Amino acid sequence: MKKFFLFRREEDSISSGSTTSNTGVGISTISIPADSVSYMTTKKGGLVITFNYSSAFEDTFLKEGQSLPKTTVELGCIEGQESALMEEILNFISNPGGKNIMRFDSVGKNSTFGRFGQDRGDIRPIVPTLAVDTISGEISEGDEQDQYLNKIAGINFYGNTPEIDYNHETLIGYANGDTVTTWVNSGTGGSTYNISPGGATTPSVITAANQNDFSQTAVALAAEYFEVPPYEVSGDYTIYAVVGRYGLGLIGNGPLYGDANGETTGFMGLFEENGTIEKSKQSNTRFAVRHDGKTGAVAFTSVNRFFDDGVDRADDFVACYSFVIRRDEDFNIHLHDRSGDIIAFIPAFVGKDSQPGCTNGNLLIERLGTTNEIVSGNFKGGLARFGVINKDIGAGPASQLATDLFNLYKF
Repeated sequence: MKKFFLFRREEDSISSGSTTSNTGVGISTISIPADSVSYMTTKKGGLVITFNYSSAFEDTFLKEGQSLPKTTVELGCIEGQESALMEEILNFISNPGGKNIMRFDSVGKNSTFGRFGQDRGDIRPIVPTLAVDTISGEISEGDEQDQYLNKIAGINFYGNTPEIDYNHETLIGYANGDTVTTWVNSGTGGSTYNISPGGATTPSVITAANQNDFSQTAVALAAEYFEVPPYEVSGDYTIYAVVGRYGLGLIGNGPLYGDANGETTGFMGLFEENGTIEKSKQSNTRFAVRHDGKTGAVAFTSVNRFFDDGVDRADDFVACYSFVIRRDEDFNIHLHDRSGDIIAFIPAFVGKDSQPGCTNGNLLIERLGTTNEIVSGNFKGGLARFGVINKDIGAGPASQLATDLFNLYKF
């Protein structure tokens, strides 16, 4: 009787329904025949199983020097018992009798082997779609033409190019402390979406040599914001941001983006009802969004916390944070952090304009750094990058984008 691996990473209700993933994020449950095992290796606190004939494509046509990696599943286990877990798996596969399914279940916690860690992070099913460079082993960025079409300011978007992208490269001409008179858009929307300061005070430049947040030049925001030429998306979308919090402690934070009348707002903070328009309240533990035309309470969910203490810093404190927000075609909203993992999920609620918790409505961005000019509750910190892709790029690519952004901007 044929035997199978069954890997269950997360609840199907929050799954993105992905069938591929370059990072291990997005695939909820996957089964693979045991006779497809190519080999297994141990690592500290786990092992890696590599499979033959388990990729998403039967044929691949790659350029010279590229290769598509095999499917792998990384498993966590009790440290010091890595080899024992490998032996248990081998014995299960080679035993002609007994059960036919090896279960690794971080949701139901009813796995076949007790040594398996059983937390969500203890399963990473990687079914690659991106080719790697056969020499370096890193994800290949392709030839010069590929990079010209897909790469903006150090980030390869692999075909998912943004319409708006505000990044460090267009700040290079400024000196430290200069007012950012224009932050040029590097996305496909072009100069239509160049942004300029709004309000009584103006955003200023912090060069790489004069800050502790990023390895690149960025913008400092406290009571400042940018006015954005109206940018609107009606359906699914992907937003990404790189922010810094050095020296700001565990205080909460307000909205990073929004529209001019305070209806669209996100992605940090909790909002309290105040008539038909909400009043902003800072929060470090609430992921909150609302869209144009909606006047009810924002849709939100709790997170452990967005930011660590930037004042009483641990030796390994990293002040750079990257986030990717996705609204899918069904109006579910997902939040990825710098690890690439999904740390928050707001289920879809398509409601009337005045109802609380709606996830529908158009994304309308007219402010960056605040919403509705509520400077007392706006975002405070460094902003190195912000952009929008006018579609949901999916869990796997979003996970890759979040980690690529973090690796580019961290010290």
